[in-house]
Amino acid sequence: MKKLLIRIGMVLVLLVLLNWVYSKWFFEKDLRKHSDIVELSWAVTDDSCRIIYVGESSNNHYGDEEDNHQKISDITAEYFPTVKMGDLTKEASHAQTYYYMLKHIPATSAVETVVVTMNLRSFGPLWIYSKLETPLRKQLVLLEDRPPLVNRFLLAFKAYPIKTEEEWNDIVFEHWRNDTFNIPNFPWRTNVDWDYGMYSYGWYDANGQKDWDVTALACHYIKTYAFRIDDDNPRVKDFDAIVELCRERGWNLVFNLMAENVDKANELVGKDLMLLFRLNRDYLLNRYGNLDGVTVVNNLSLVRDVNFIDQDWTTEHYYEEGRRIIAEHLAQTLRTFYPDDYRDPKTLKRDAGHYYMEETRTLDRQRPYGSTLVLTADSIRPEWSMVNVAFEVKKHDDLGHLVFAVEKHDAQGGKYVDSYEALPQVTKNDAWDFATFALPIDSAFRSSQRIKLYVHNFSESAVEVRNFDVSFRPAYLKARVKAQSYKSDDGNDME
Repeated sequence: MKKLLIRIGMVLVLLVLLNWVYSKWFFEKDLRKHSDIVELSWAVTDDSCRIIYVGESSNNHYGDEEDNHQKISDITAEYFPTVKMGDLTKEASHAQTYYYMLKHIPATSAVETVVVTMNLRSFGPLWIYSKLETPLRKQLVLLEDRPPLVNRFLLAFKAYPIKTEEEWNDIVFEHWRNDTFNIPNFPWRTNVDWDYGMYSYGWYDANGQKDWDVTALACHYIKTYAFRIDDDNPRVKDFDAIVELCRERGWNLVFNLMAENVDKANELVGKDLMLLFRLNRDYLLNRYGNLDGVTVVNNLSLVRDVNFIDQDWTTEHYYEEGRRIIAEHLAQTLRTFYPDDYRDPKTLKRDAGHYYMEETRTLDRQRPYGSTLVLTADSIRPEWSMVNVAFEVKKHDDLGHLVFAVEKHDAQGGKYVDSYEALPQVTKNDAWDFATFALPIDSAFRSSQRIKLYVHNFSESAVEVRNFDVSFRPAYLKARVKAQSYKSDDGNDME
């Protein structure tokens, strides 16, 4: 027995020695080869960065025709010229990857504040079980809290999820078929039910023919965003881990909730999908926005459709104006940590056809009109065929009657007003929410001598309105008309 214990002891000593040798002379080389994300963490330490921006391709993606390739993090840094700011950007990464990036920032670093990208769609099965998970998970094996030599053996024996694209897709389909929304009186039971309803009836072009491209895009919005976030979501657990890590390190933590194309989601799918956007947004704001040391920047509805680069897919890739809008919003939050270092670089200039009025107004019987945009027909460029309008609303009861109006004046002095109800898009009282509309620019629009766009409160119940946002754009999709009504499995008519 004594000899056996001696042998076991010698083996343990040998393993400890081997682990020391491997850690000292070989581990860093393997990290650079198999887990190169750690080099990003080392770089921000070498640069003595005080603010770190962590994200995926939304940070550094730009349009092919753009001259300015600045990242969101670069633009944000312009607001704080005396504070060193760096970024950890890894395409296709998510909260689990961010956690390991942050964890491997050396304790001796100058980091004070961490900004972490939060993508709403990253909480859905289409991203959680993406085919990219295999290479991403492989990168994390060497970064686990185990002796480096153990991690190297596990990497050699492929101790990470190795699945084919088909196997990952099978997991996604399983969630689409089985995950329910758990919303009272909601017309759809699962993602598959909803997707089938849209696919079966879908969108039609101006000639009355089924427009399969537009229908397919509407279905993709459903596949991407039709889910409910709950406490068991893997991404929630990852963001929880980031919260705990930042507390341990004493870092200020800012979650940067990115803008999704709510304009197009509302245009193609409608109010039911917008409800899920709001419920999932509220879950994240409530879970993390109320924690000590954590701030959530809500950019969800800030970027208009014209500023999304990918018009036939769901991404958080923005043209320069969209990147600047998010950077400005983020900088206002970082200003609370660095008030003496803040400088407004005055770099946010709206593109042609984009009008923005930031003022907040309380609309009631005495003052029923909100900010008004007045245009002449000759200011509407020929290539523009759609206009997206969005604004933020805070109602205080359910008695209000708020509309967005387009008022057209012809040469003979005639006036025609089209009105669109706004409050049905707002689900809560005493909280800021948003309304969004997508309208075609028709012949009547172009022939009008003068056009007014504004918000009008017809009721005595006060409603607050702010950030009136109007954006003219070309039609990125084929001409289309309103979708036919379609039915869910329980037979309810949908619009």
